[in-house]
Amino acid sequence: MSSAVVCIIEMFITDMALEKTVRYVLGALMLCSVIMPLGSVIGEFRADFGKVGEYSGELPKEISEQRIEYLESEIKELVKNKLEEENIFPVNTDVNMDIDESKCISMIRAEIVLEKKDIYRAKRVKEISEELGIECRVSIVG
Repeated sequence: MSSAVVCIIEMFITDMALEKTVRYVLGALMLCSVIMPLGSVIGEFRADFGKVGEYSGELPKEISEQRIEYLESEIKELVKNKLEEENIFPVNTDVNMDIDESKCISMIRAEIVLEKKDIYRAKRVKEISEELGIECRVSIVG
């Protein structure tokens, strides 16, 4: 619609001296009529982008719990692999971690369950856990 208005205005210009100025002004108006809708879209994009980029510095509780569970499973796997290297195959291996207020690990404990026939390996299990820097409790079943 704006181009039709510009064409009509150009048709009524009779003075050649004003023609350049009028065309310049009308061209600027046409450019503004095209840019204004784009400007609002870009402004909304910037507002949305700003919200996406915000970071409060705290992770949601679920993510922290997932990280703790993942770390516990990795430490459990490390303990099991280290024991298997020594031909020690526990009935059960469990790892627990204490997390302090600053989300740092304050203590890692492993609970290893051995069969009664492997009671003589309990000392080696404790030595391995000390090498790994993990507090260990060995239980015997059967």
